Amino acid sequence: MRSMLLDWQNILAALIVLAALIYVARRGVVRLRSFRASRGSSPCEAGCGSCGEDRRPSTTTPRTVFVEIGRSRTRTPR
Repeated sequence: MRSMLLDWQNILAALIVLAALIYVARRGVVRLRSFRASRGSSPCEAGCGSCGEDRRPSTTTPRTVFVEIGRSRTRTPR
């Protein structure tokens, strides 16, 4: 009887599972390190403290709202 333990398909499946485990572990470590680095500093890797866009109001023309989703303030009869 032939041993199926070291068949090429089993070895390939084990390598795929191992690669997936390494990928998930690496993502987990990066995520956990981001919690530690964000205390008192910028959440980005550069640490410059100016991530994202400037929060000042823009001086350009305001955009026109075509559709507003939400409840109306007046109640319409049904």
